[in-house]
Amino acid sequence: MTTYQRDGKKSPADGAVYGAMSTAIAQLATTPLDVLRNRIMADSKFKGDGESGDRKKPSYLERLSTIAEEEGVSALFAGSSPRVAKAMLSGALQFAAYEETKQKISEMFTIK
Repeated sequence: MTTYQRDGKKSPADGAVYGAMSTAIAQLATTPLDVLRNRIMADSKFKGDGESGDRKKPSYLERLSTIAEEEGVSALFAGSSPRVAKAMLSGALQFAAYEETKQKISEMFTIK
């Protein structure tokens, strides 16, 4: 799958493909944690406003389990499509730019 240039280096297009894939996987894997973070921030019961009393805060795993049980596992992946799409675009651009820049800087410092 990897296409190499004449000098054996990866092309910026390969960097873009690998960057898009890796950032998409990372965003998809961390979406449940992002959903949990947003729910915790929006949860008024535990904001320290004096109304929570002595109630124990549920752990992160308890909160994840509650969301999955009450709303289904798909609720943990709410908003994953736009996150993955954005990550693919930014990852592709970032890794392609990195490969191109790395090659150009290497060429500048190569003794001829």
